[in-house]
Amino acid sequence: MQSENQYMDEGPAPKSWKDHNLTDYLRWVLRYIWIFLITVIGGYILGQYIAANTPPTYKSQATIEVLRFKKADAEVDEDEAIRSDNWMNMQSAAEKLTMPHLYKGIAASPLFANRENVSMQRFTLPWQSTSEYSSADLSPAELGGMMNGWVRVHYRKNTVLLDISATHSDPEIARDVLIGLLKEYERSVESKVTNSSEHNMRYILKSSTDVKGKMLTLERALRLYNRCSELTLEIRSAEKQVSEMEKRYLPKWPALVEGKQLVTILKKSFHDELLQVISLSEEEQAFWAANAALLGQLKEEALVNAQIQLVTTRSSVLTRELDAEQQMYDNLLTKLKEGNISKGFESKEFDIIQPPSLPGWAFAPNKQRILATYTLGGGALGVGIILLLGFLDPTVRTVTDLESLTSLPVIGAMPSPKKGKGERTPNSLVLANEEENHQAAEAIRTFRAGLTFLGDSAHRKTFLVTSALPGEGKSWVASNLALSFALQGDRTLLLDADLRRPVQGIVFGYDKKAEGFSDFISLNPDLKKIIRKSKHSENLFVLPAGSHSANPSELLSGKNLSGKIEELGNYFTRIVIDSAPLIPVSDTLPIAKHAQSLVLVCRVGKTPRGAIKRALKILDANQTRPVGIVANGLPKTRSKSGYGYYYSYYGGSGYGAYGGYGSEESEES
Repeated sequence: MQSENQYMDEGPAPKSWKDHNLTDYLRWVLRYIWIFLITVIGGYILGQYIAANTPPTYKSQATIEVLRFKKADAEVDEDEAIRSDNWMNMQSAAEKLTMPHLYKGIAASPLFANRENVSMQRFTLPWQSTSEYSSADLSPAELGGMMNGWVRVHYRKNTVLLDISATHSDPEIARDVLIGLLKEYERSVESKVTNSSEHNMRYILKSSTDVKGKMLTLERALRLYNRCSELTLEIRSAEKQVSEMEKRYLPKWPALVEGKQLVTILKKSFHDELLQVISLSEEEQAFWAANAALLGQLKEEALVNAQIQLVTTRSSVLTRELDAEQQMYDNLLTKLKEGNISKGFESKEFDIIQPPSLPGWAFAPNKQRILATYTLGGGALGVGIILLLGFLDPTVRTVTDLESLTSLPVIGAMPSPKKGKGERTPNSLVLANEEENHQAAEAIRTFRAGLTFLGDSAHRKTFLVTSALPGEGKSWVASNLALSFALQGDRTLLLDADLRRPVQGIVFGYDKKAEGFSDFISLNPDLKKIIRKSKHSENLFVLPAGSHSANPSELLSGKNLSGKIEELGNYFTRIVIDSAPLIPVSDTLPIAKHAQSLVLVCRVGKTPRGAIKRALKILDANQTRPVGIVANGLPKTRSKSGYGYYYSYYGGSGYGAYGGYGSEESEES
């Protein structure tokens, strides 16, 4: 017998989750709600265990105020502190407090000389060993690296305050780490400050050299701009003379021609001088490049006038800059002569606002937070597992999916059997015990009505019930359908044609080895001897599977089959045939050619999509097409009307259109 797993990959891919509505998600989650509950409870228990076995953690805190001196201004007084409101300066100060060399110095300091249990105690699993180290067991670099992980630096926004905290399972170690950090940081700052005259002299000389170089550049630019200004005056004077001569003389008057030539020469000289000043420095190039867009839109006469105006403006700006640089240069020389060269170089980097505290209580573990985190995490894990199962599930879960997959109507929708009641017991005949199986009985009657509407009894006499794989409930559907026809008053024969695994003998209580259908085909016994009348209805008759056959496929493929089915049709109004599954064996195909209506049973949430497609391909190759699909094993939902339970599409819109309940309760849902 072939395995059903090989057919899971056939056919189209499952519908995307975006094609389902909210009810589909809810039903799928409710179907596997036990997974969600297990993960939530497991997360809560794990949280309790972690909270109970996590050592307490203490936090020591300190706050410092960051200060700096304005080194660029030599006139700043020694006691004048300028608060640093620059975010980059605060970030820089915070980063300095995390430098590894500071923590290496703390580890080597007397605070941690021969100190026991300096390592931080953390949560460990039962099979993990807990290691306790003293400062003698670790090198300063190793212990300093551990301390660096204990410390956090936080910048208070829009202030000059830095909050420093250290966490440890020992409150005194947490405090001493901060004490040592502030001492090492202060020592590091002091080592950078020097009062030597040589250092200050280098600073003054470098600053004065830079200022002097800038002054020389400004002076060269000003000389060129002044030359441009002089040419500007000459151009204006020459243009004025030309304008006066144009009023008095003809255009070819020698003096007028010479005047115009002079204006042209002066403008060319102005242009050459301007090019020299532009190429003098990057600053001048940037200034003229910024005005290039404006100048490019002007004609020749307007262009020269605009350039003259820009030259005048730029000359004034450079004059003011030169005066400022000259004043700064004179100031530096004055300070040098007076010997007051050390002012502005010493700096105090920070003030301690709050010294390191000795924590009196543990801030961790937070039991409520741990429980909430692990419980919510367990719930999220459960939902993730459920959704993953949904993505990986190859089966059809809704009637809508079944219709979309097969392009066939669902003419029957059967509920899930009650727990403890399988299909191979006498109680599986729901119409025989309708009080306990009201919904299932109603579903069978609706299925029977759907088949009846397919045509008159003469053309819809023989019904073949099969499935793609074993265990989908085809025998249950066949036996209940036959009983439903009989209770309606039709003389009905239930033919058990599943010669390999006959079930109807168990349902109707006769010997499995009794003569039946296989004997009828091969030995032609008297029908009265092999057909049994059911005790459930005077109109229901059962033809068992019969004696065991070594090769059922060859027996059913014989020439006698067609005549035998026609012979049975002479005695019964309805014939319901329970045949073997399509995929494992080919026993059903010969019978399908002689059946007027073929019904394919699929169990929702169990039958793989590929198996359904494979079964339809087998039937198509046999030139047989099912009249419809029976969706078996649908979940139940509660009716709003209070009328017990009814069985919905599990994502569809009701059964009325395809032989389902069609009741008001279904439509209301």
